[in-house]
Amino acid sequence: MSQPPSDKPEPVPPWDAFSGEDPPPPGPQLTALLGDAAGAIGELDPRQLLGTGSAARRLRAFSDYVEILSVAEFGRQCAGRVEASKARGDRVRSRDGEYPAEELGFAMTASAYSAGLLLDMAANIVDRLPSTLAGMAAGVIDRDRARVISNATLRLPDDLAAEADKILADAAPGLRLADLQAKAARLEARLDPEGVRERRDNARHDRRVELRREDSGAASLAGRELDPAEAIAGKASIDAEAVRLRNAGLPGTLAQIRAAVLLDRIHQRSPWDRLAPPPPEPEPEPEPEPGPDADAGFDDDALVDPDDPAGPYARDDAHACDDAHAPDDAYAPPDALIDDEDEVDAEAADAEEEDEEEDEGRPAGFDGPPPGSPFDYTGRKTPMPALINITIPAGTLLGWSDAPADVGTWGLMDAETARALIEAASRHPRTRWCHTLTGPDGQAIAHACGRGTHPWTPIPPAPDAPTPDGPSRDAPSRDGPARDGPARDGPIGRDDPRLDRLADLLAALNATPEPIARETCDHAHREDRYTPSRKLKHLIRARTARCCAPGCGAQAITSEIDHTVPHPVGPTCEDNLGPLCQRHHHAKHAPGWHLQQTRPGVMRWTTPSGRTYTTHPTQYDE
Repeated sequence: MSQPPSDKPEPVPPWDAFSGEDPPPPGPQLTALLGDAAGAIGELDPRQLLGTGSAARRLRAFSDYVEILSVAEFGRQCAGRVEASKARGDRVRSRDGEYPAEELGFAMTASAYSAGLLLDMAANIVDRLPSTLAGMAAGVIDRDRARVISNATLRLPDDLAAEADKILADAAPGLRLADLQAKAARLEARLDPEGVRERRDNARHDRRVELRREDSGAASLAGRELDPAEAIAGKASIDAEAVRLRNAGLPGTLAQIRAAVLLDRIHQRSPWDRLAPPPPEPEPEPEPEPGPDADAGFDDDALVDPDDPAGPYARDDAHACDDAHAPDDAYAPPDALIDDEDEVDAEAADAEEEDEEEDEGRPAGFDGPPPGSPFDYTGRKTPMPALINITIPAGTLLGWSDAPADVGTWGLMDAETARALIEAASRHPRTRWCHTLTGPDGQAIAHACGRGTHPWTPIPPAPDAPTPDGPSRDAPSRDGPARDGPARDGPIGRDDPRLDRLADLLAALNATPEPIARETCDHAHREDRYTPSRKLKHLIRARTARCCAPGCGAQAITSEIDHTVPHPVGPTCEDNLGPLCQRHHHAKHAPGWHLQQTRPGVMRWTTPSGRTYTTHPTQYDE
């Protein structure tokens, strides 16, 4: 028998709640609804999909609210412990609760600086911005908008901060982030004009130039905290010159020409040289007509002057050698790049090399137009001081691989640009080379440092050179590592032509790798002194390329080499040394902090809250 149709309505799916204009308020119900919707996302119609996304953003804003409350309370408790420590007479850097940003940074896997900003923001919002806090609790003000409001009120007196909080919190849900920033800046200037002027003047102490990597791999170079009038005038000057150059026939868009003008001015070159035509190619000498007299085709005036042993073509030959026919050791890697002030023990050994003449950064004896200028048709970059570390696979350096290089704080750099950068750096007399061998796990197993300069010119790969990534990694680095280890495709075979090129490169450095302690330490590099030698510092920095605190991005080259167990109880040896930035070095000695080196380079941190974190030696990516 057929069943009569049911009069019951079709069940309404739970995610139908997202069909309305406003999603449900944050809470357990919204969390459950989002979970149901995520499990049946293909069944939602466009209206429900947009509502689901809106609900998710609301829930995320509520999560930010909970985090802000937690961080503010954590900071408040740390401040209370610091005050109690002060009352006991404890010294600065030895007080309980004195390093909340460092401890929070561990939990966030972020720098202490970033954690400190979050602590300031949380305290400001919870203590002085009730409208913004309520908006976060309701899920209508997210962290980005809350940060804008906090930044605009952080330095305002309490009464003015409360007024700005009410105005900005009411407007924030309906404004784009950029519009909220503009509104906050105008409101701050209206409420506290004298404070805004004072802060702008104080910002002059923080003026700087920043170099950043674009997502495309290109570069961004910017001046920060500049005088507004000077910056605007400078931009107008660049704009005007770019227009004149375009009208004079320089190809490219105005934006491209502006960028060229900026770089030319920084390098002290004239942008107008870009309009100069290249020099004409020399006419080939005509072949002499054969005749009965062997000397018939020669001009006596062209004979070499016996009093001039160099001959009339000495200058041309010298340029050919510089630009095309470099000696066999010319591609010895330029050493990695910086001048370490604390490496006094290396100064005497290198003194005779540092005495070479220089002309504004150019090696002695350079003739012709400055490298990198429009008149320099060799295509070379301007020689630069050795102030950065470049870590590059040997295969990339020698041309059989296109694996990217790692350039200091810059990050990844494509192979072609990295080779050009190294070629330029190698010609500066302060540049030095190091190379580090890595094991199958990507960690450093040995390190060596070359002495003296090694001007290097990229050489084209051999016609029959294999194309896979090379097996070894070698990097110029002042104190940073170069890498050498097995490739993904296996080790180089005995007959592989790349082996000879790699051997030539390492031989040119004239440096013997020293093993780096890993699972155990045989104390072969132990030293009976407090300050480690240059060699021991290099081994530690090659093993761990950054500060060994969790989340810290400070480079080892700018960090202190710390004794995990203080000297003289702890030895000056690989299993008791590690790089620590100044902030984490100080935090390590504060009450409640403990650092243990369980194996060479493996650091186990315990923070005052009782949480533990472990860091490991650097793993160099293939």
